[in-house]
Amino acid sequence: MIKAVLFQIHWFLGITAGIVLAVVGVTGGMLSFEDEILRALNPGIITVTPQGTPLAPDALLARVRAAAPDRAVSMLTVRADPDASARVMFAPAPGVQGRGEMRYVNPYDGALLPQPVGVDTLRTIMFIHRWLAAGDVGKQIVGAATAMLVFFALSGLYLRWPRNALSLKRWFALDLSRRGRSLFWELHSVIGTWVLPFYLLAALTGLTWSYDWYRMAFYDLMGAPRPAQRGGPPGAPPPQPGAQAQGAQGQGGQAQGGQGQAARPQGQPGAQGERGGARPQGNRAAGPDLSVLWPVFLKESGGYSQATLRLPQGAGPLTIQYLPPDPAHERASNTLVLDPAGQVREHRRYADLPLGQKLVASIFPLHAGSYFGIAGTVLMMIASLLMPLFAVTGWLLYLDRRRKKREIARQAQATVAEAAPAADAAPVLVAFASQSGTAERLAWQSAGALKAAGLPVEVTALGALAPEALAGAKRALFVVSTFGEGEPPDAARAFARTVMGRSTALAQLDYGVLALGERSFGRFCGFGRDLDAWLRTQGATPLFDRVEMDGEDPGALRHWQAQLGALSGAGTLPDWVPAAYGAWRLAGRRELNPGSAGLPTFHVLLEPVEAADLTWTAGDIAEIGPRNDPRRVDAILAAAGRDGAETVTAGGESRALRSVLEERLLPEDASVAGWSAQKLADTLPPLPHREYSIASIPQDGRLELLVRQARTPDGLGLGSGWLTAFAAEGAPIALRIRRNTGFHPPADGRPMILIGNGTGLAGLRAHLKARIQAGHDRNWLVFGERNADRDFYFRDEIAGWTAAGALERLDLAFSRDPDRRYVQDALRAAADILRAWVADGAAIYVCGSLKGMAPGVHQVLGEVLGADKLEALAEQGRYKRDVY
Repeated sequence: MIKAVLFQIHWFLGITAGIVLAVVGVTGGMLSFEDEILRALNPGIITVTPQGTPLAPDALLARVRAAAPDRAVSMLTVRADPDASARVMFAPAPGVQGRGEMRYVNPYDGALLPQPVGVDTLRTIMFIHRWLAAGDVGKQIVGAATAMLVFFALSGLYLRWPRNALSLKRWFALDLSRRGRSLFWELHSVIGTWVLPFYLLAALTGLTWSYDWYRMAFYDLMGAPRPAQRGGPPGAPPPQPGAQAQGAQGQGGQAQGGQGQAARPQGQPGAQGERGGARPQGNRAAGPDLSVLWPVFLKESGGYSQATLRLPQGAGPLTIQYLPPDPAHERASNTLVLDPAGQVREHRRYADLPLGQKLVASIFPLHAGSYFGIAGTVLMMIASLLMPLFAVTGWLLYLDRRRKKREIARQAQATVAEAAPAADAAPVLVAFASQSGTAERLAWQSAGALKAAGLPVEVTALGALAPEALAGAKRALFVVSTFGEGEPPDAARAFARTVMGRSTALAQLDYGVLALGERSFGRFCGFGRDLDAWLRTQGATPLFDRVEMDGEDPGALRHWQAQLGALSGAGTLPDWVPAAYGAWRLAGRRELNPGSAGLPTFHVLLEPVEAADLTWTAGDIAEIGPRNDPRRVDAILAAAGRDGAETVTAGGESRALRSVLEERLLPEDASVAGWSAQKLADTLPPLPHREYSIASIPQDGRLELLVRQARTPDGLGLGSGWLTAFAAEGAPIALRIRRNTGFHPPADGRPMILIGNGTGLAGLRAHLKARIQAGHDRNWLVFGERNADRDFYFRDEIAGWTAAGALERLDLAFSRDPDRRYVQDALRAAADILRAWVADGAAIYVCGSLKGMAPGVHQVLGEVLGADKLEALAEQGRYKRDVY
């Protein structure tokens, strides 16, 4: 609950404050190297050509006063660098408000230099950075956004906290191979973790300039004297640039700390004038004798890199604020106070301050990153410039989530609006666990497909599913996503902890799982796999093998939809995501079991139009785009009173009506009476694909299938009818290869046990061919069918492999022969050999019928090897199934 609330607040504040923070971040990053920018823009002004020995301060002041006899100098800054200009601050005229005018001075001849260029631009950037160019209102907006940045950093850290918090890869590894929402999340969360310390540092220091109460509390916490209240109205224009404003909120003013103000480095034209104390009132008021006091300063300080002399009027003491030759940072200044006679009244050193006062004096360097040297400045600048990334990715994630919510609402409304099926059957429970909305949308879409096919459905969130409701269900579909390293989505954590953490008798439940995940994460579809394993251990029976979907892989989605079609009995549900088929042709077919008591089974040969399409891995699936029985097309044309040669627009191109109808789901003949040709093309949905295990390897030069004819009340099945009867040899075949990584071969040459029945031999044959091609001969085939004399497909080929030693062991089971037995019986009879092969590292692959064979084999494997061992083999990828 806490995580869900934090998430809602995080995204809501993010889409409101994100744009402000993006502006503040970019302008802060632009100000990171303002001093260097100004120096580069102003050679001869901020920097000069060395000309021997610089003038001493008293001589330099004399030259300046001679050049500006009517103006009083209140401050002089000199640098030890030979190419650095000096600076003077002229006091404002009597009665004039302001800080006076700062001018650069040639330290070698005392000449006043022109005003530098670029100052106004940087002043504008600073004005935007601190006030959004909107005065006090802008200041309040920036302050609020800065406070929100602290919340974003801390809540974001909590929201992405992984189960394995010690994994550096999980925290910091960036995977740019992802696409869509996953890529946005990767950029938002991983890069957000990189820059989190910088944002916290910039925000926590930046707030000292936003709110007086925060600044005073900060000083009190650090044990530093409270500063004087800032002068001027809240919306006053910012000081001169040069303050290196960084991160969440910059501040042009000097940091006020226990040791006083740090003078700015050379090249910062925004050095502020005196804070507190009387302003000089005359043009030529007597001042300290610098010829006497400067040598005292040099001896007492031990050297300097920059020194700022605050010149008193009359006989007052001289205050010199200076940076040592190698300061900790640009604000680590010392303050020396000398009386007119050269006696030291006070010498406050940064190095001697307590830690709290040092931190107070370092607010600006911490904010700018310069506290940590040039590397800190560069990293803080990069972090600041990255701020728009989080605004953009945050908005994209928000819009994606909003789009999915609209789609979920549409799917839910459409499902509810469907006519209720007869209530004489228990509803199919459809439960979802969603992190971003994809699983929820697919759950409603699945429920809609089942309801349209006449099945009652009940949709619920997994987190809201009571154990007793699950125990009372007869059939259930689970559509679940995985978050992080195999963890359940936030809303399903309680279910995983409480319900899955205990035993529940589920022997009455038949179920299916659609597991959503990302292969780039540590445990692909981890929660879906955990849920599937838990359901099995509770006695539930799978309706079909778990379907795993990488991202929104259209092939996996179509496979899930094919399972829904089989579950509903409809068998012809339109594809949700149409396949992009390639061009193949029917090279040949032959019936393998003439005279069989079973349905005719054909060996189908397909060749690609492009040789480059001969690319797949043993275990992959061929998705076929079937065509209708020409006689059914003729009947529809006749019922509608249309000519098949009429031209219609379909898919953005002009085509003959007959060609279009060959690819569409055809209704009852009478229902289309009077329809126009274009209405037929626009109204009838495309035919769904059909899936077949590939029975060959690319080295064969063709793609081979083992297809059993299916029979329906209307005639032959959609896919099998097209491939075995309706398509003529040489006819074009629409085909797409779907990677089936869950049934790919082992990466090594370990022993392999291949178990299957019927047309499941197709997938096993491809594996055997690949193994023989690679020189791996520790292969064991267990195959079953009806009769040995009619239904032993590829008999001669398998006999040849056995004779050659490429097939080490062959066990056959024929259920209609006198010694009738099933595949599981043959496996049980070889229990000792099975255990020995598994002990040698063998992998077990099962392909064929889900009803009868696959559950029977699974039961025997559990009996022989033990249920825990079998689950461990599945987890290790040594027990794989492709059943249907």
